[in-house]
Amino acid sequence: PLPFVADDILVHFDDDRSKATLDLLADFGKANQVLLFTHHRSIRALAAPLASAGLANIVDLERGG
Repeated sequence: PLPFVADDILVHFDDDRSKATLDLLADFGKANQVLLFTHHRSIRALAAPLASAGLANIVDLERGG
């Protein structure tokens, strides 16, 4: 299957909706590759428990100069 690629799709969501969506994407990611890009630290923090549980990976990209 093709990967699901999303860029800042949670930008207008509150924390509860963002968490629910991250849980859904983690479940979807069990059978498909999911790439979620964001620059929001709050989304990263909400995804941290999923990463700790082995359901997600968080990759920080360094700023280019």
